[in-house]
Order: sequence, then C-alpha cells, then structure tokens
Amino acid sequence: MRILLTGGSGLLGTELLKLSNNIVAPTSSEMNIVNKNECREWILKTKPDVVLHAAAFTSPPACELHANTARNVNISGTINLIDLCETYDIKFVYISTDYVFDGIDGLYSTEDAINPINKYALTKAAGELATKTYNDSLVIRTSFCQSKFPYEKAFVDQFTSRDYVDIIAPKILNCVLSQKTGTVHIGTERKTVFELAQRRKADVGTLSIKDVNFNAPRDTSFSEKDIYCE
Repeated sequence: MRILLTGGSGLLGTELLKLSNNIVAPTSSEMNIVNKNECREWILKTKPDVVLHAAAFTSPPACELHANTARNVNISGTINLIDLCETYDIKFVYISTDYVFDGIDGLYSTEDAINPINKYALTKAAGELATKTYNDSLVIRTSFCQSKFPYEKAFVDQFTSRDYVDIIAPKILNCVLSQKTGTVHIGTERKTVFELAQRRKADVGTLSIKDVNFNAPRDTSFSEKDIYCE
C-alpha cells in the first residue's frame, strides 16, 4: 500500500516514516495543503492508495491568536485533500484529536457526541465533519507527545489517553493498513498528563489547566473497550 503523507516533518510524521518504506512525504514547501493544485500534482505523481493527512496547525494557544491560519490549514487544507481523494478514488485518512470532546465526562466512545471548546478543537472537528462526507475515509482520533516529555511541568488535573509518539505511531500505521473506515480512537489507558510525564521525566513539575490561557478540557480520555488495538 502506497501512502501519501502530509505533515511528514511533524512529530507523528517523523515517527511514521521510520516504520515504513511505502510512505511518500513531501515537505510543506513542496506541497502546501492550502494550494489545491500543488496537492493535485503530488497525487498524480505518486498515485497513492491512501492519503494520510497528519498536517495541522496544532497549538491551542496559537489557534486562539491566529484563527485565520487555523481555519486555512485545518479546514480549507483538509477539504482540498478530500476533494482530490474523491476525484481520484483514493482513501482519505484524517488524523484528529481527543480535544474534539469537551472533557466533561471522559472515557469517550466513538459514538459520543463531539463538543469542541477551543478554536483548535473547533477547526479539527470541522475537518472531521468534512471527512465524513466522503465514504472512503477514516477519522483517527488520537493524542501523543514527544518520546521524551518536552515540558518542565505537566497537568495534574487533566485526564487523557495520550501516550508517547513512539507508542502511538505504530498503532496508527496498523490501523491505516487495515483499510478500516469510519471513526476510531487510538490511545492507551486513562491517566493524568502528569502521570504520563513521570514515566519518562521523573522530575517533571506540576501544572493546572486553570493556569493556561485557553479552554483546556478536563478529561478527554477514551473508553478502553473502544480503543483500536488490532
């Protein structure tokens, strides 16, 4: 299976490229997803079986400050790729986020209603909805961080199914290769971000979601019985 990957220089993309020789990943300067003609050229040149869309404007605080950029990348760019996949009969896989949930309940299933509470999440939810208009598509909701926890502090009051990217990336690739459609959740067991950080950074400090300048959901964990694990 030949995969055309967006976001190849990002955290997830870099890890995916280590796992397969069948992934083509143009840089953002070579294929700007907001430029539909550039995307078309790469699709015609590479003739992929799957477009795996991992490129995104991912910083919640930055999305609050630069909503236009978030809309262009996370919504318009996604729609460009969906349109082209539909035109050329290519499967489309969209990497979404656990932040599409409001975090009130936690332990979410794929059937639970989404309710984004910040601009990053709103744009990713819009990308999900656009993806679902194309039948041959898959939405993967997930969350991951660098293999070495990158921050000095971590949330003690935010629960998640997030894990390190070297753990999450193989699960995502296996799911893509399975030819599944619909929506899946990929993550691990429920824990606080602080508990996750301590696994690889013993001296990490503590932080509260009340201390950040955007609406951070309290509990976006996935129901363990609903996590994709094939």
